[in-house]
Amino acid sequence: MSNIVDYVNRYQYTFAEREFNDVDSLVLCQLSYLKMQKLIPGIGDEQDFIPFRCVLEEENRAQVFADERYREDNQKLTSAVLKSRRFAEMKVNYYIDILDKEMEVQFSALTFCLGEDAEGRSVYYIVYRGTDENLVGWKEDFTLAFSEPVVGQLYAAKYMRKAAACLPENFYIGGHSKGGNLAVFAAMSAPASLQERIRLVYSHDGPGFKPQVMERYEYERIADKVKKILPKSSMVGMLLERGDAYSVVESSSYGLMQHNPYTWEVDMEAGTFVPMEELKNSVKLMDSAVTDWILSLDDEQISHFSDVLFRLLGASETDNLIDFAADWKKSISGILQELKTVDEDSKTEMEEILKGLFEITGQMTKKEIQGKILGGIQGMQERFSHKKTENGRKGIKKREK
Repeated sequence: MSNIVDYVNRYQYTFAEREFNDVDSLVLCQLSYLKMQKLIPGIGDEQDFIPFRCVLEEENRAQVFADERYREDNQKLTSAVLKSRRFAEMKVNYYIDILDKEMEVQFSALTFCLGEDAEGRSVYYIVYRGTDENLVGWKEDFTLAFSEPVVGQLYAAKYMRKAAACLPENFYIGGHSKGGNLAVFAAMSAPASLQERIRLVYSHDGPGFKPQVMERYEYERIADKVKKILPKSSMVGMLLERGDAYSVVESSSYGLMQHNPYTWEVDMEAGTFVPMEELKNSVKLMDSAVTDWILSLDDEQISHFSDVLFRLLGASETDNLIDFAADWKKSISGILQELKTVDEDSKTEMEEILKGLFEITGQMTKKEIQGKILGGIQGMQERFSHKKTENGRKGIKKREK
């Protein structure tokens, strides 16, 4: 199985020799998770692009690889980048990183310059970071599916307008997870003149939008430029996804672990992801149920549910998932203590909200089982009818003899 690290190590073509592709996009999305505060010029600094290799100098490595979730894989990826004929000379600029607990927003973005394409044009990629280990980011990720829009999406739109104004060429834009949602929002909320400059919009397993948001910002104006790519058992990317405007790729993992970009399989001969025909039926069923559940709740219910849920998580005395997992016994203990303080009305309301999810899931499961039974009966009838016809033909042949 080959992944994005193998791709960077072995796909030794410049962007002038082989054009920008889907795998390149995911590589840059993963690099956006590195911690690069104060190492890259900011969006308002009016400085030139700097070589990406400068960010990875030895004295910066403790900061850059502070994200423990993918530290080892990130180190392998960046080592491959520094040796790569395709990526080694790329440059970066316009870095922004915001973590505001009061406004409940975790936002980060930067812009890559990848060199020149076959026509001598510079290849630019604006990338939004997905959800990192901070609970603030996960709460924002949770509310992405409900609010219209969240603060992070407004930041994304503003960032693209500012960065694009500094770029002399058209550009790609994208992100992984929440970053994919931010990229699509920035693109669909932009004025037509700016949308024309976008080459493609990438959403790698990013959640969708409520129908009224897509209608309000006229998503159809940029629909043909959006490339949504999902692993075969996607759960995050299928949130609020209606239709089939996405492609599915093979993953070496299962369930939620497929959200990890390092599990996405790459065909090294073609320089593409290994394609799958479609998502698993069980995944489609659950994703559809969750989407219906989300759309059945009003803003007040969602706000209350979110506040209570993350208040409980916050009681674990940690503000990030790494510390939460490192001492999970202590984290759970804190949650259980906080749960005792939740008033009865809040408990009842949360139970009712969750009950709605289980009812929708149960109804869909029931329909799927009924569909399988009916399909099985129909298949048996067809086989019986076919067998009866064949026996009749044999009987006719015997009489003719």
